[in-house]
Amino acid sequence: MKYKHLILIFAFGLGAIACQDVKKAPKPENLIPEKDMVNILVDLLKVDATVNFSHNLYTKRNVEAKALIFKKYEIDSLQLAQSNAYYAEDYATIHRIFDSVQQRLKREKAIIDTLLLEKKDSLKRRRSKFSSPKNKDLELEISKKRVGTIPNEAKKR
Repeated sequence: MKYKHLILIFAFGLGAIACQDVKKAPKPENLIPEKDMVNILVDLLKVDATVNFSHNLYTKRNVEAKALIFKKYEIDSLQLAQSNAYYAEDYATIHRIFDSVQQRLKREKAIIDTLLLEKKDSLKRRRSKFSSPKNKDLELEISKKRVGTIPNEAKKR
C-alpha cells in the first residue's frame, strides 16, 4: 500500500514538473498575416485535392504547384511553418483561420456546383431543342436522303 502511494505521488510530481516548462513558439519576424495565411492554406488544400484526385495527370505535367504558391505569396516553406506554429499556439486564432478556410472552400464549391448545374441545364435545353418532333422529321428526311445517295459501288456489296 505504501508503494502505491509513493508511485502515485511520484507520477503526479513528475507530471507537474514536466508541464511547467512549456516553450511557446516565438513570434517570427516575418509572420504571415492571418488573411494571407487563409489564402495560402486554401491554395495549398486545393493543390492537395488535385494531387489526390488525379495523381497521374499531376505528375505528368511536372509542375511544382506548392513552389508556385510560395512564389505567388512571396514566402518560403520555413516562413509558412514558423507562422503556422505561432498561430497554432493560440486556439482562438488558429480556429478563426481554419473556419475562414472552411467557409471559403464551401463558398467556392457552391459557385462551382452552380456553374456545373447551369451548364448541365443548358445542355439539356439544347438537346431537347433538337429532339422536338419537327427536328426529328427533319433528321429522318436527312437520313433518307443520305441513304438514297449511296454510290452504286457500295450498293453492289
